[in-house]
Amino acid sequence: MSKKKNIFQIRKIRSRKKSLGSGKFADLKRFLHRYDTTLRHASLVILTLLGTWLVHDYQQGGLSYMFKASVLEAPQPFTGTVFPIDKVPNWTHWGGDNKITLYTAVDSSKLINLPNYDLKKMQFPNESLIWGNTEHDVIRNTKITYPVVYLGNYKLDHVEGSGSHLAVDIKMPVGTPIKSIANGVVVKVSMTSTGFGHHVVIMHRNVPDPDNPNLTTTLYSGFNHMDKITVSEGQKVTKGQLIGTSGNTGTSTTPHLHFQIDRDSAPWHPYWPFSWSESQEAGLSFFEAVNAGLGLTNAKAHTINPMNYVTEHLNYSGSTVSSGSDTHSDTGTSVSGTDSNEVSQEDPVEVAPDPEPEEEVVTVETIPEEELEVPTTTEVSTNVDTSLFEFQLVAEKVSFINNGVTVSVTDKKGQIAKMNDTDELRVSLTGVGRLSKKVFRKADFKNDSIKLVVNSSEAGKARVEIGKSIAEIEFIEEIMPIASLRVEHDERFQLGVAETITFTALDDNGNPTPATNFAGVINVTVKEGDATVAPATLSSSDFRNGVATIKLTSTTDKRVIIRAQNGAIIGEADPIYVESSQVFSDVNRNHPNYEAIKYLEEYRIINGYPDGTYKPGSTVNRVEALKMLMLAFDVEAGPAGKLPFSDTADNEWYANTLATAVERAIVRGYEDGTFKPGQTVNKAEYLKMLFLTNGIEPSSNLSANPYNDVPKDAWYAPYAYLTNKRNLLDVPTGELKPGTGMTRGDVAETIYRLIYLLENDMVTYNR
Repeated sequence: MSKKKNIFQIRKIRSRKKSLGSGKFADLKRFLHRYDTTLRHASLVILTLLGTWLVHDYQQGGLSYMFKASVLEAPQPFTGTVFPIDKVPNWTHWGGDNKITLYTAVDSSKLINLPNYDLKKMQFPNESLIWGNTEHDVIRNTKITYPVVYLGNYKLDHVEGSGSHLAVDIKMPVGTPIKSIANGVVVKVSMTSTGFGHHVVIMHRNVPDPDNPNLTTTLYSGFNHMDKITVSEGQKVTKGQLIGTSGNTGTSTTPHLHFQIDRDSAPWHPYWPFSWSESQEAGLSFFEAVNAGLGLTNAKAHTINPMNYVTEHLNYSGSTVSSGSDTHSDTGTSVSGTDSNEVSQEDPVEVAPDPEPEEEVVTVETIPEEELEVPTTTEVSTNVDTSLFEFQLVAEKVSFINNGVTVSVTDKKGQIAKMNDTDELRVSLTGVGRLSKKVFRKADFKNDSIKLVVNSSEAGKARVEIGKSIAEIEFIEEIMPIASLRVEHDERFQLGVAETITFTALDDNGNPTPATNFAGVINVTVKEGDATVAPATLSSSDFRNGVATIKLTSTTDKRVIIRAQNGAIIGEADPIYVESSQVFSDVNRNHPNYEAIKYLEEYRIINGYPDGTYKPGSTVNRVEALKMLMLAFDVEAGPAGKLPFSDTADNEWYANTLATAVERAIVRGYEDGTFKPGQTVNKAEYLKMLFLTNGIEPSSNLSANPYNDVPKDAWYAPYAYLTNKRNLLDVPTGELKPGTGMTRGDVAETIYRLIYLLENDMVTYNR
């Protein structure tokens, strides 16, 4: 019984109310109410399930439009093809701005017929093109009109089969008329704001099979990133009929038409050959995945070259396929038109979690503070602090705006097993963008992994922080071609030791770009000095997200200058100088604290011993540590004054430093009135000095132990927490050992890392 009929019956009963007794009427009314409620609930469940299936099916281009097609009349006969557009601007003589100019605003004299899709022209070397040469103008217009070819890549090299971009991108102004390439039925109209944007899919039944023209098949043409759409689902269209106008919608960085043709075998339309999870599992960003040809086998199996198919059937005779060429005459600055597409998302497979490990009993030592009494408890908390968890984060480093980036978060250290069901793992985001989810619990992890999505509608850097781990994503509006190179190094080299040189691709504005669209190779040479470089050449495939590296080894102490060049693409490094000698005889480049010690020695924050050693394993006393910290963080020492300690002297070398530290409440001494200046500074004392020297006073409200051997209620626990959170000390065992003395190497490392964090406005050191 329908709901409409049920309502009618209730109204009829009400009209007969006077003829019924009030009790009988009430009983009947209650019965109908219960019946109606039950029916409505059942209907709601059925409609919800049906609606969910239809939405999913519609998004995937599945059986929903097949159902529509089944109730339509017989399809129109195949009468051949036309190109999806007629004309584009004469890019070499136009002078307009494609990003802001509408098609209707382009003077007709500046329009030309769509150039032939000619790979030979598109692969003609850029450096060989001559301005003013009519034939070369045709080549330029062809290159610019088709920035990304079928099964091409984002390097803009116009090589088919070099990537898994399964469409042809056709550059054009917004508002360019788009036509159906053949007779067919519109099976999908979507106005999404991401992915393919506004797009149309047309089904063409009984058309020549691209593999055997004597047979027929069903193909699907897809027109993506459109502006206006003038057709609707289920509508029949004829060859050459207007279906809308081109645009820049969805994940698109410049106005263009993403034109593709899917085979009937494709599981959905428009098809895409790989999922986000597959690219993440391969350790590739979206651009890298396309450039690497991820899913190329799928793309070849489920799509065809759309421009070739249209060209082959322009002069269709009815029984055979003519291979006649099109009648368009060929008559642009290289502008890249690229897009990221909708991809299928695979559901993660659930696996039973590993059994929770038994609690480990830890003995915690109690350390007296300068001013406070010994804590009355050394109980170890059984809670966990998820902000100190460390994860493996995998995400794209560069992405388009309005294109969600999936961040895969994996626990490699068994930390999730220690969480309670109610514990929360929070995700924070700084910079641009927004998060799909900010809080996770233990149950959210499958196979010790979770996923979240970051999206941004504006260009800039998004910084995702989860626990102690960080992922940075650069959102860009457009992939610009490489115009120059930035060459970077650490300014120093040692004789016979390989040094890393980094090359970053830059666009015309000097901004990093992931596009490395150059032909041939970049030759790396030693412009000055005597050194070898390996490799001596770099191809496009050597760049990942626009960055490549080489190794330089010098055999003399003369300064070295590196130069890289590919035609007009040039990069030159600042001079690299030899280190006069090993900084200290007992600290070579393989020492874990080498970078820190070298940095602090260069800035005269630390000194070595007369014998040329640094003794990184030796401990530091309290006033030595204080002196190093105040020098490192530019805390100027004032006049000595009278020190308030019974065991210090006002004329000692440390008097000015200690007096200033007392005045600034960095230190206060012990309850017995002493300072113990010559006593080895333990880690607990030192960490407090480190943070207070920088005016950093941590919160004392901790939910769990910051280290296995540091109780959350110990006086030094807040400083230990910050040390762990900021990764200032390497503690592989999970035990800080707060009562042990700070070594000279540890002091150098903590200072160096904190300076790096403060200068780069970072929370966690992860170099």
